[in-house]
Amino acid sequence: MDTGSTDETPAIAQRFGARLANHRWRDDFAEARNVSLGLARGEWILYIDADERLVDGDRPRVEQLLRNAEEIAFRLLLRPMLGTTPYREYRLWRNDPRIRFEGIIHERVVPAIHRAAGEDGRRIGDCDLLLAHLGYEGSQSHKHRRNLPLLRAELPRDPDNLFKHHHLARVLEGLGRKDEAVEVLTDAAELARSRPYDPLGVLVFTDLVRLRDDDGEDVAELLAEARDVYPDNKVLWWIEAIACSSEGRHDEALKLLDRLLGVDLSELPDEGPSYDERIFGEFAHQARGLCLFRLGRYEESGEAYAQASQIDPSNLEYRAKMQVAFGRARAAQTDRSAAH
Repeated sequence: MDTGSTDETPAIAQRFGARLANHRWRDDFAEARNVSLGLARGEWILYIDADERLVDGDRPRVEQLLRNAEEIAFRLLLRPMLGTTPYREYRLWRNDPRIRFEGIIHERVVPAIHRAAGEDGRRIGDCDLLLAHLGYEGSQSHKHRRNLPLLRAELPRDPDNLFKHHHLARVLEGLGRKDEAVEVLTDAAELARSRPYDPLGVLVFTDLVRLRDDDGEDVAELLAEARDVYPDNKVLWWIEAIACSSEGRHDEALKLLDRLLGVDLSELPDEGPSYDERIFGEFAHQARGLCLFRLGRYEESGEAYAQASQIDPSNLEYRAKMQVAFGRARAAQTDRSAAH
């Protein structure tokens, strides 16, 4: 279904045999998606946005998965940005008129899937199909300008949705309205505090810590609060490690960085959310190198920078710091030998 393309997409789709329907865009993502669902003829729905790609999703493997499936839906793996860890999303479900989207932006289909699953006594499965989202590369200004009025209209209808509050803050920050973004996140943090535990609240706290820290504020108390509520969130481990390092508490920072390096990335999708993969490798090694150098453990520091350089050979800074650290280690060894 086309909602107003201005390029050659409709013609290209028709050349490849697609049935094309036209529907006027009404600033409502759920409505557009539901119209498309009503036109679908297949037994199963695979929901993919225009800026997403199915990675290594060969047709025979998908057909084998679905041929004798008793599940009402499957959660796939979604990588939301290049260089991030994937997480589970509900993207594959039976073509069922009960399963429809809700909400004009960040539209949700999960409640409908769970209702239908409960009514039919069917389970929801997991599969290893991977979707890669490419829409966050390059300038996001056009999306921010589109999404801002939609989010403003949607939040009064869904005021407790912390993800939508977080997205509004990201949009405002992206449009250069940082003070407004901080205000939105501050209010959202208060909302999170007033409610039962919500895993999406960690998005609010991590961005609030980041923005206030950028402004030079003391975020120690806010960070401690977030770590207490979300002790397993790896972004908070990373933020606290950097805070410890900047305050000279290098041994504490090293413990957190070692924890990051020990994370089993294969277990992250079911835990969620998505993380920048570099905090589990390149960035953690670089930060360890700095902590070890400041502790005078120069040989270990050089090894840490060497590992960071191995991951990103194009980063000449890692190589330079590695050489400095190993040079200090050799000098220290020479001094010890001379003293004896």
